Amino acid sequence: MTTVRGKSKFAYGAVVAMAVTGIGVLPAHAAPTPAKAPQQQSAVPTTSATTKAAASRSYTYLSFKINRKDTSNSRLSLVYVQVINPDKVRTYTVKTWRAGSGTGSTNSCLKNRGVLPSGDYKIRSFEAHKDGGPHGIHGLAWYVGEHTCKPHGTNRDALFVHSEMLPNGKQGRSEPYRWDGNSDYKSNGCIKLKPSDARDLAGFRSTYPHPGKLYVS
Repeated sequence: MTTVRGKSKFAYGAVVAMAVTGIGVLPAHAAPTPAKAPQQQSAVPTTSATTKAAASRSYTYLSFKINRKDTSNSRLSLVYVQVINPDKVRTYTVKTWRAGSGTGSTNSCLKNRGVLPSGDYKIRSFEAHKDGGPHGIHGLAWYVGEHTCKPHGTNRDALFVHSEMLPNGKQGRSEPYRWDGNSDYKSNGCIKLKPSDARDLAGFRSTYPHPGKLYVS
């Protein structure tokens, strides 16, 4: 057997084979994988944000239920529609007050005498110190515009929710700015509340959304 510097060819080959085996050769597919870019999170609002957005859509409205037997003893309610989240909506009455409309007739086409026409109204404005001039509406007033009665089509205009008081909210010395009792629930067609109830309704403006609609039935 031939030797290489004192070692056999066989031993030398074994050493080379072991070296190659130990080092190894990286296969072509084992190249380092480049790092992936971090995935962007989708802009989906959180549950808390969704709930807050839904709550911002909560609202109130006024509901006037006419007592056909005695229109001066009808009921006005503040109703709250609470949107807790898009799938949960709760509706409840905040408070109800006695209110009147008209002089006693249930014919809503009788101008300045009949009850307020049934239907939907937009509450166009609110005034805390309205000054309607001589014999006009004073004090707290919610303006609901006008409405056409059925079946005759008479246009009932200058309609308000109001009471009897001075522009500063105090009681006057005589009619129509002094509240004397149940007879004062009568009106020319507007919805009338006694002064303390009008103040009560206005007070909810600080804790609930302002009513935007009036529903009369």
